[in-house]
Amino acid sequence: MNLWHNLHAECITLQADVTDKRTLLALIANNATKAKPLQHIGEKAILEAFTKREKLRSTGLSNGIAIPHCSFDHLKEFVIGVITTTKPLDFAALDEKPSQIFIFLIGPTDMRNEHVRLLAAISKAVREKTVRENILGATTPQQIVEIFNSQISTPDVSEVGTLKSQLTVYIQKEEYFDEILEAVSSEADGSVAVIETENANQYLYHMPLFAAFWSDRSKNFSRVLIAVIDRESVNSVLRRIRTTTNDIDQNRGVMVTVHDLAFTLGSLDF
Repeated sequence: MNLWHNLHAECITLQADVTDKRTLLALIANNATKAKPLQHIGEKAILEAFTKREKLRSTGLSNGIAIPHCSFDHLKEFVIGVITTTKPLDFAALDEKPSQIFIFLIGPTDMRNEHVRLLAAISKAVREKTVRENILGATTPQQIVEIFNSQISTPDVSEVGTLKSQLTVYIQKEEYFDEILEAVSSEADGSVAVIETENANQYLYHMPLFAAFWSDRSKNFSRVLIAVIDRESVNSVLRRIRTTTNDIDQNRGVMVTVHDLAFTLGSLDF
């Protein structure tokens, strides 16, 4: 099941004359009720859910993109919609710049893993400048649908590969953590764990032989990310990690290992 079939043309509005976040969320709620799976929920409840989510933390990312999202009980499928505005507006984005492309997602509460993977896939796709330019240049909802189908890849949530690999990422540079976690989560279907660790210098400092090498005993950022993913997805994740770290082979602070697994049993939840 390719999740882009949940992109509803009736939930797409292009070049909307909206100038503030509150009005934008109201437009999203209005558009969402045009999709048959959401008609029983109602516009008021959808607006309240989006508003509550935005109070938790803004879904505005960077590069003019925001991905508002929420979930409901008694919903059986995802609904995706797109809104572009005539001018960028303040959406409290991470980069503190205005947003102009809004891809909203509403999903079932009991499909959290799929929800996370789909959010990560959307975020990955709109990092591409050409994709953003094509979305802003679209003049009809059908053009948006075609962009999603032809230019944006999405994880398949129903077909699970039988061959698995364990990906382990050791991260000592905090600025890389979020993007690497996002890259892995888009493929891992919940089977991800993050371990808070300490650099070896915290222990070497106490050994007389090595004590002189570290005068500062303050703890540095150190996390280990472990994920079990389909073996066929490994190269895609590695490419994203390499892009994030610029030159992982030359700069210390991130290390990746991959082990092919002979057997797995069970699964984890995000």
